[in-house]
Amino acid sequence: MNAAGAELRWARHDSPLGPLLLIGGDDRLVGVSFLDGAESAAQAGDIADTRGATAIEGSTALAELGRQLDAYFAGSPERFSVAIDWSQFDPFQRSVLQRCATIEFGDRISYGELAEEIGAPRAARAVGNALRSNPIAIVIPCHRVVRSDGSLGGYGGVDREQRKATLLGLELSSAAAAT
Repeated sequence: MNAAGAELRWARHDSPLGPLLLIGGDDRLVGVSFLDGAESAAQAGDIADTRGATAIEGSTALAELGRQLDAYFAGSPERFSVAIDWSQFDPFQRSVLQRCATIEFGDRISYGELAEEIGAPRAARAVGNALRSNPIAIVIPCHRVVRSDGSLGGYGGVDREQRKATLLGLELSSAAAAT
């Protein structure tokens, strides 16, 4: 958690799936979220308030993340090189999201497989809940986690099923084109 008086930097970034809010502080990413009609400054302010911080627009690090997101949406399978603020998560959510962050571009695993891999084989539903509250969309690719029958499962925001399908489709078509 940031100390009182800390600053979080934010930027709005346009993507093919709608505008994104990028927010971070102390050289660590705190959030990537779809704005879904929300005002950038207001949403950044809300996030900063919950962390006892002040939201300030603009950051070189966020501009670099914006370039990496553009490359991602253009089909680049490279990993994001931004540091994540893992301190914002409880231990279970951190284990889920850290494992999720290692799922390769174009790959999918099920909620149950992810639960087994973190040593909690009966916690598929809890894994889903941890992914549902992922504040760092795309960079922590929770869209790559699907139901055991291969169906999509949940995803956050408006048009969530279509958004998840679009992200997976982008990755699959890019991966297929690379082979």
